[in-house]
Formats: sequence, structure tokens, C-alpha cells
Amino acid sequence: MKSILFIVFQLFAVSIVGSAFAQCNADLYSEKSMKNISSGFLYEKSYRVDGKSGRKRTIEYSCILSKDTNYSFTMSTKDGGANGLVFSLLDGKRNTVATNYYNNKFFEGLQYKCKSTGLYFMNFSFKESKSHCGAAVLAFRR
Repeated sequence: MKSILFIVFQLFAVSIVGSAFAQCNADLYSEKSMKNISSGFLYEKSYRVDGKSGRKRTIEYSCILSKDTNYSFTMSTKDGGANGLVFSLLDGKRNTVATNYYNNKFFEGLQYKCKSTGLYFMNFSFKESKSHCGAAVLAFRR
């Protein structure tokens, strides 16, 4: 009986330690993304992109963008650079207006000149990611 309790306790301890190491430290990747903001752009906000070790397929945030303003989006992941993280900027009608994934390549950043003031959606998903962890930073220039 004691050996069964001991085994159960060990399995429980291993599962707790394993889940602690699997956590996503998105703040670290926010800092990395902030360092990649293009010159002349002002930091606006950071976004955590935690795919919960692959259990969460997409992460979405909304934001208001203003007409004739230039926006910069920079991404960083645990996989290195923007590898494994697909970012899509969608307009209010859910049409993709910009993405960091093109010709099977992940780009760490992109710039977008807003054509119409309104609600936009930042959609993040993972493609061939090992970590499902990262962050994105939004910056602007008028």
C-alpha cells in the first residue's frame, strides 16, 4: 500500500514540475519584440501569444486603428525569431489585410498603413511550432 501511494505521489510531483517548465514566458518575447521596433515608431502595446502547449490553436485580439497612420507589428517566439507564429491582421469584415507569413517564410515584423479607421483583429496561429509561445508588439507613426 505504501509503495502505491509513493508511486502516485511521484507521478503527481512529476506532472506538476512538467507543467511548470511548459509555461510560456511571453513577457520575455515582448521585450525581444520591442527591441525590433523600427526607428521612428512609438510603442503602443504588447500582446501575449500563449498557445497553451498546442492546446489553443488561435489567439485573437482586437484594436482600433486610425486612417493614414503607419503601424508596425513585430513578433518573437520561443522557437526563434517569428518561426512558427502566423500573424494576420484582419479588417472589420474579417478580410486579411496583412500577414507575416508569405511564401512559406515567417517574417519578424511588418508595417501597415491604415486605409480606414475602425476595428481590426490581430489573429495569431501556429504553424510547425514546437513551443506555441511568443509575443507581439504594436507600434505606430503618424
